Amino acid sequence: MAVAEHETMAADRFLTWIEAQEERYELADGVVVRMMAGAKESHNVVTTNIVVSLAPQAKRGGCRTTSSDTAVRTGPRGIRFPDVVVDCGPPDANAKEASRPTIVVEVSSPGTLTTDLADKLEEYRGREDIRVIVLVEPDVVSVRVYRRDQDGVWFIEKYDDLADTIRLPEIDARLALSAIYDTLDPRQRPQLRVGDLREDDQTR
Repeated sequence: MAVAEHETMAADRFLTWIEAQEERYELADGVVVRMMAGAKESHNVVTTNIVVSLAPQAKRGGCRTTSSDTAVRTGPRGIRFPDVVVDCGPPDANAKEASRPTIVVEVSSPGTLTTDLADKLEEYRGREDIRVIVLVEPDVVSVRVYRRDQDGVWFIEKYDDLADTIRLPEIDARLALSAIYDTLDPRQRPQLRVGDLREDDQTR
């Protein structure tokens, strides 16, 4: 089943169509979008590290942790494939998508950072059973956690120290930044100090 240029489709049709495709795609507001291929090693290592860390913890609560190929429906015309998904819905070996994606993780690449921070973040927040969204930069120690409270209000947490640990009570788990960046040598994000601002003012 070919897709004509500018043709839009619904999520159900997309999930059927994509089974015959060799390349990777997502569906954004009904529009088929080709996913970037050839991720850097740091991206793949971070993704694997997160799966390895979360999988045994999530399993204790009956949740499954997968990467890349698990579809997350973000609306009637939206399908995304997060880098990591923790699905706490009923198990179904034949399912094409996560039934209750409680946690989704996006590991950013230079060409996807804007999309991850804007479009995808908005789409994920629109799905009620997603409780936590994690955005990770693989080459810099930088993790943003968007968390929904019991009233449906979202809060953001920022982590930029390898000694930090992210608590995930939604699945009774913890995710250490040292585990996320294990075997890598990420840069530290520069810290802006008050003294730096004063020096800059004096040179103007």
